[in-house]
Amino acid sequence: MRCDLLVKNGRIYDGSGAESYMGNIAVKGRRIVAVGDIDGDAPEVIDADGLAVAPGFVDVHTHYDAQVFWDPLLTSSCWHGVTTLVMGNCGLAFAPCKPEHREPLMHIFSRVEGVSMETLEKGVPWTWTTFPEYLDAVERVRPALNLVALMGHSPIRLYVMGLDAVERPATRAEVEQMKELVRQGMRAGAAGLSVSRSPVQVGDHGEPMPGKVAEDEELFEVCKAVGEFGHGFFEFNPRVLIYEKDKSERERDLALLKAIAKETRLPTTWIGLIHQWDQPTLWAELMEQLDSAFREGLPLYPQASCRPIMFRFSLKNIATIFDDMPHWKKVHFLSVEERKRCFRDPQIRTELRYDLVEDPVPRAFSKRWDLMYVHEVKLEQNKPLVGKSIAEIAAAQGRDVFDVFMDLSLEEDLDTQFLTPLANGDESAVCKIINYPYSLVSLSDGGAHVQYICDTGYPSYLLGHWVRDNKAMSLEKAIKVLAAYPAATLGLKDRGMIRPGMAADLAIFDPDTIRPLAPYTVYDLPGNGPRLFQKCEGMHYTIVNGQVLTRNGEHTGSYPGQLLRGSGGM
Repeated sequence: MRCDLLVKNGRIYDGSGAESYMGNIAVKGRRIVAVGDIDGDAPEVIDADGLAVAPGFVDVHTHYDAQVFWDPLLTSSCWHGVTTLVMGNCGLAFAPCKPEHREPLMHIFSRVEGVSMETLEKGVPWTWTTFPEYLDAVERVRPALNLVALMGHSPIRLYVMGLDAVERPATRAEVEQMKELVRQGMRAGAAGLSVSRSPVQVGDHGEPMPGKVAEDEELFEVCKAVGEFGHGFFEFNPRVLIYEKDKSERERDLALLKAIAKETRLPTTWIGLIHQWDQPTLWAELMEQLDSAFREGLPLYPQASCRPIMFRFSLKNIATIFDDMPHWKKVHFLSVEERKRCFRDPQIRTELRYDLVEDPVPRAFSKRWDLMYVHEVKLEQNKPLVGKSIAEIAAAQGRDVFDVFMDLSLEEDLDTQFLTPLANGDESAVCKIINYPYSLVSLSDGGAHVQYICDTGYPSYLLGHWVRDNKAMSLEKAIKVLAAYPAATLGLKDRGMIRPGMAADLAIFDPDTIRPLAPYTVYDLPGNGPRLFQKCEGMHYTIVNGQVLTRNGEHTGSYPGQLLRGSGGM
């Protein structure tokens, strides 16, 4: 057999979960044409002896909507065997957008997703107004990976209502306009719609995201417009499924998701099934509710993370970690000098301390000072503190944890970098979550929180930490979790499996060495801004649409990805 690419002598994990086997894979153009005991020749031959050959991984939760324009290689996801990405999550996208709304929308994205305004202003070309025009712009950059684009409810609402979108419910006429924009996007190839009502996602001046103001009836109606097409999916970031304050709100959120799933019969994914220190059994309660929904035949799928979600920040750049705390909201949006004055004011410090230490309400920050670590310091005399928790330092100094935290920051002009797990600190809980049959293991947040979180290496972490080191699942099952299951759930009909006729998206790696390397800071954003960057050990090849994208951790120079438009590419 003559083909364009031949992968030989590899152990094939086809994505089905069935036992792996030795074999060859023949590729012509963008497709797999033969698998198994085959002979052939090709201009490019990869000897995969001793390596695992898997379908390319599918990351269901990224925010590369802006980064794709200045980094079409889509780093760091490309280094970890990911070949297909879903962007436009959490109700945020960059279209549709009128020229007068570009700055407000960038401010929302900057605050919620942790990308600086300077980077967005210099890096986003704004050659579009409508969502179809945005898709065309993405296609023109020739991305390295396959992209699936969700529409975001917040920009749709902003487009229709202007700045009123953060102030009031929509009228019936405005809801109809939103539905028509959704139809326009779906006809152009959108994959569906994302919505966020999260209390920790606010704009640059503390205002709510536009989608958070929407009433249930509006969300239901707008989602119905997607259902008219009979394909696609939804992604929700509900009000209280993560940071629960009122179980009645949780029930209302879940009732809305169930109603949408029942009406549209389309997959509905939501954030997320994670372990939280302040609510250590919430994940198990949510599993029970999901089991009930599936018994009703409703396709509700939780997005889950397989690793501790480690958050880096300083009090000069607080980002979103304290955004849901009432007293901290008063200082978030002040200048650095004004913020420092507040941090020295005894009355204000008392209020801020209440939020971080005494407030019994579950929040994004766990109040676990034994898990709040000093990560980087500015002054030489403070270097012995690096790697120690605030609780450990406070105990050694005989001081209050809050005072240690604040005074160290003030001493270093608020430049001290702290590191804390936002979630998934209990490994026994995480093991159950990733083995839950309906979990979509992902939540990389690629393209977002670029200075604070780096979870794009989650596939390498699952394969190394959970499969090899902890035997939490078989390698066959892990490949299904990373590739076939998300592809099938989201309707990506020709991705996620190694079969003749499927797209030639492959990850070839060494199961004995695969692991994510430690993140490090690079200054390569538009405007030379910083971001975390993470490569991988043990990933020998990533192949996208039949072309080798990375070889032994280096980019080959090819950009073989494509925008997967609607049912035509799904």
